Amino acid sequence: MRRIAVTLGLVFCSAFLAAVSPAASGGGNPHLGISCTECHAKIPAKGKTASADVLAGLKKGPVELCRDCHPESEVSHHPVVKKTERALPEGLPLSAAGEVICSTCHDIHRKEPASYLLRGFGTGRYAVRMDLCLDCHGETFAAINPHNAGPESEKCRTCHVGKPGAVDDSGTVKMRENLGKICDFCHDVRTKAHPGNVDTMKRLPEGLPRGKGGEVICGTCHDPHGTPDTIHFLRSKYVEALERGRYANPHGRSDYASCQGCHLEVRLKKEEMRTNLRYGGDDMRICHSCHGAMDACHPVLINLPDTMKPGKDLPLTPDGKIKCLTCHDPMAEGSGVAVRRKEKGEPVNALCFRCHDKADLSSRNPHATMSDRETCRFCHDTMTDPTNEEAGRVSFISNTRLICLRCHAQENHPMGVNHMVSPKGEVPEPFKLDGRGRLTCTTCHNPHIDVKGNGGRSHRFVVAGEGSALCSRCHRR
Repeated sequence: MRRIAVTLGLVFCSAFLAAVSPAASGGGNPHLGISCTECHAKIPAKGKTASADVLAGLKKGPVELCRDCHPESEVSHHPVVKKTERALPEGLPLSAAGEVICSTCHDIHRKEPASYLLRGFGTGRYAVRMDLCLDCHGETFAAINPHNAGPESEKCRTCHVGKPGAVDDSGTVKMRENLGKICDFCHDVRTKAHPGNVDTMKRLPEGLPRGKGGEVICGTCHDPHGTPDTIHFLRSKYVEALERGRYANPHGRSDYASCQGCHLEVRLKKEEMRTNLRYGGDDMRICHSCHGAMDACHPVLINLPDTMKPGKDLPLTPDGKIKCLTCHDPMAEGSGVAVRRKEKGEPVNALCFRCHDKADLSSRNPHATMSDRETCRFCHDTMTDPTNEEAGRVSFISNTRLICLRCHAQENHPMGVNHMVSPKGEVPEPFKLDGRGRLTCTTCHNPHIDVKGNGGRSHRFVVAGEGSALCSRCHRR
């Protein structure tokens, strides 16, 4: 795809994000109440007049018409350029001169006011705003991403006013508008009701940026200039606070603080506790408020095949889909992962065979082959070709310990001793620690070793030999 040629004469289309959108106000499309003669010198015949003739019959330029009601002070972030060198997707019209204009993306004659009158939403072509952006920009989207900008880049103008790096009299870099509106342009914050889907933190760490009135803003938790060592550009200080709370496990406990992890308040009667859950009782949102980055060990919110009959003790959603609580008991005593079990003493994966055929699951051993890319997704979320120079850029669906425990028994291992701790001394090569500096399953085991033809590596040890050869590397007498 060729990049849009942006000239110095670009202006900003204000119609994309009006100060009060029709959807936000709860009313209908306000343009439908305007007389045709307000914009058209020559009224076109609906569905018959060519788009070029429609534009030619306007009282003034199409962008200028929009600005009569949406002045430049209602700044938006998508440039209206003088010319685009490539064809846009079908249904996104350009001006007669091939310019991107307000009505390229917006249909002011739509009856449904949702999604800022963006084209494609009424027909079902697009479901979220970013779909429209990617339909045009596709593979070049990363090139225009303002979060991926060098110092004094023109991409800074997406959020900031003036020349890149320019500051006002107070030494502050000027923003185009309210930060929430800027973020909403690409991330559709209002539609997602974020941060309403994140449980309120009573005490945020000191030193995080706030709005002019001391309020929490997008930039309080997220750094728009990038934090490569955290997800979603979350500020490290905020992530540290989340991590401290995340590992304070409330499950299986009955103290007041633990109960508040899921409940609004503590009641004496169990039936009352079931009705005072957070998020209106939506247990999936309750789980994701802590486990949002660890929700991919097993797919959720999917319909089970007719052959799978989990039984009443493995609850589904009202419409029959699997959810977190299908397999997990939030109040199981003495269980770190809290996996439901039918009988005491059963291995942890006995639950899997309530729905899945054991022989079928055995045939899907992800360690059996290293060449099947789909098998790799059993553990990896994103990955690159292992033969290229970016082979290290992989990500996991969860932390490695949880991935392994889906199939391997939860027990103190090896020799009845829990090794999932931070080592007291230095760990020699080739052992590796996890991202938190702790021993994990892959410290001692290499899941990518093909056991066929490797007699001394039947347990996929990272060093050849029996267990004693492995242990002696760290536990010297």
